[in-house]
Amino acid sequence: MTTRSEIRAQREAAEQASTPPVSDPEPAAEKSNHFFNLWGTIFLILFILSAILNATILNPKFVLHEVRNSVVETTITDQVNGALERYGVPTSVLTDKDTDRLLNQAVNQVYADKNIHLDLSTVTQRAGAAADSQLAQYGLAGVGSAASSALSQNINSVVNGQLNTPAVARLANGIHLAKVAANMIFTVTGIGLMVLAVLAVLGRHFAQSFSRMGIWTVIIDGALCGAIGKLAPQLAADQPDYTAFVAQLSTDFMRTALTMIGMVLVVTIILLIWRIFGRRLLSRR
Repeated sequence: MTTRSEIRAQREAAEQASTPPVSDPEPAAEKSNHFFNLWGTIFLILFILSAILNATILNPKFVLHEVRNSVVETTITDQVNGALERYGVPTSVLTDKDTDRLLNQAVNQVYADKNIHLDLSTVTQRAGAAADSQLAQYGLAGVGSAASSALSQNINSVVNGQLNTPAVARLANGIHLAKVAANMIFTVTGIGLMVLAVLAVLGRHFAQSFSRMGIWTVIIDGALCGAIGKLAPQLAADQPDYTAFVAQLSTDFMRTALTMIGMVLVVTIILLIWRIFGRRLLSRR
């Protein structure tokens, strides 16, 4: 004969069997979606890499800052001074403001894939005015200004001819193509990441997927940028005049790259923390 305790135990067992199991607060997060994560990782790697390039070596402002603090500025100044001296124009008329203006012209023209065309008319006009002030006492006012106008075109031709070398032309063309490619990659991958983010939120696996993407992005982009930073000075070894500049450029490139990759790492750590503690909080509710 069945006792009351046995009947009660059978009833509790039946109730437990009929009760549906408690669902995981993030069921989709437990499902591995390799295809989603693969494309997301590729998009994020390319997006961050293109952002780094656009902020550094493909950014004329960044390069102009590097040029102003390197031997390249001295090289351009020496070439301009050499052309001035050749035509009897005192180099003292070339001010720091003139040099900055010429550097700005040169860098922006290279990044616009154009031939360098520096305008030295301001400098020659200043030299002519200085000559006029000295010749006026001999009744020869205006002679210096007339001479500077005639020399301005010749001086421009000499300086620009020294700067527009085949190497500079190849550099300008390469920068132009790299900028087009980087901007296209940045736009396409940015749109792709936004679409994937929406799908991940709807599928309730945003933290899981994007934390994994972030880990791989930090590793791969960090390795690529590190390789660029080490190889660049070696590639410039056959150009001793610019070795120091390339080394300086590589250092500042790495500094900017590590800052941006570090931001990705911080976001990734936040997502990992949410995966660990967020799920526990949801499971207690």
